[in-house]
Amino acid sequence: MKTTYLKWMFMLTSMFATAHLNAQSGAIFTFNFKVDPLLTEYKRTERNTAVLSETSTSDAMPQELIDSIKLKTEEAFTERFKMPVKMCYHKNKKGEDVGSVGVSGMLEGLPSNTFNGGKADCPQNTRYIRLDVQIYPSGGASVTTDKERGALKPRLEIIAKVVDENNEYVWKQKVDLRDFEQLQYETKSYENHKVTRSEVLSPSDIYTIYLKGLNMLMN
Repeated sequence: MKTTYLKWMFMLTSMFATAHLNAQSGAIFTFNFKVDPLLTEYKRTERNTAVLSETSTSDAMPQELIDSIKLKTEEAFTERFKMPVKMCYHKNKKGEDVGSVGVSGMLEGLPSNTFNGGKADCPQNTRYIRLDVQIYPSGGASVTTDKERGALKPRLEIIAKVVDENNEYVWKQKVDLRDFEQLQYETKSYENHKVTRSEVLSPSDIYTIYLKGLNMLMN
């Protein structure tokens, strides 16, 4: 009789433990992603080898790349913590997601919340995640192009903090990546004018660099 009782207790305990594990989930409540404007906003216009002007330009990150960044991030954390992890957005009165604003190099449309706000907007999660990504114009290795050695030395920094529902640290990791492949040169000619965009990161460059850092973060 006692043996049967112990077996039932063991089975019930196992069932509750399995149910608890199955109920675990994570929410990314803050995802700050900033690229220094010096890495994305440089254009030089020349005519007959004389520099006419230097103006700032910036290619917007395509929505499909932003969506892919979010998806790849969710997949990476899901695999790392063996539980479903999703972006957690605050909703406005219309029920629309309220994300980050794309100013001063910030990537727009990403979760931007506090822990308490994230917990209120996405309750019943067991893990809450803050992710800070920044690409600096200096601090890394000099970028060498086919023509010359660049002045910029880009560096990627990723800081991830994971807490439980009581805001207690569960996991914290930092990646500092300083060595990148060649940056792209893009030159276009308009009659006697030549426009050269050099030493900048294209949206695809930013995407590739981030994925490399994300992979290092999880390993």
